[in-house]
Amino acid sequence: MRFALLLPLLLALPSSAQDPAPTQKEADACVAALKEALKGDDADARKKAFVACAGCPHATVTAALGNVLVTAEDDLRVAAAQALSKMPGSADAARALHAALKPNEPKDAVLKEVFKAVALVNHASSVAVCREWIDDRLDMTKYEEKAGIVYAIDVLGFLKHKASVEALLDLCHKKKVSGWGAGTGSATFKWKCGAHAGASLQRLTGAGPFDSVEEWKDWWKENAKGFNEDMTRKR
Repeated sequence: MRFALLLPLLLALPSSAQDPAPTQKEADACVAALKEALKGDDADARKKAFVACAGCPHATVTAALGNVLVTAEDDLRVAAAQALSKMPGSADAARALHAALKPNEPKDAVLKEVFKAVALVNHASSVAVCREWIDDRLDMTKYEEKAGIVYAIDVLGFLKHKASVEALLDLCHKKKVSGWGAGTGSATFKWKCGAHAGASLQRLTGAGPFDSVEEWKDWWKENAKGFNEDMTRKR
């Protein structure tokens, strides 16, 4: 399914309410509890520790969760990613998630959760990270499926920034991902990337669907000025 990665996000979008910033003392307590829980095998204690960390968006906590993301067992890495996903707009959470992408590239289940968390945090810095991930892995001629390419394309559709639209259009043009339904055999992955890119562009803009990147580029050229930087419509 096209939205196999990110459909659950529709049911888990973060609240816009702003809680008071946690104190250093609160952050230290969360990290201490997490470290203690990770020493043992009590699943409930671990769950409570991750929940507490999720509710404490502080640099000390995100650093601790980031460490779990690259050193612990896979199930704990997933839990850490999910905890960070509860910190919408946090630059520190985004930074911890970005740092965990490459170390988890061979671990598809973990990588998927990290990308989902990146989408939920929705920090502007993630646009460049996703763009680079795709650019480094999507070959212009071979179209071999490599870890996380489609995940990153999907995530761009949830990062509500003009730069996301521009990244998708530029990458589709540069990597020759044009004609969403074109190709079979060795071009199958090209079609898959194009289909996901088209879906992400629709989600960001509310326009389309169009049949090629050229049509999308023409539409964006005419309509980009009607959007604010956060992809809300100008009045």
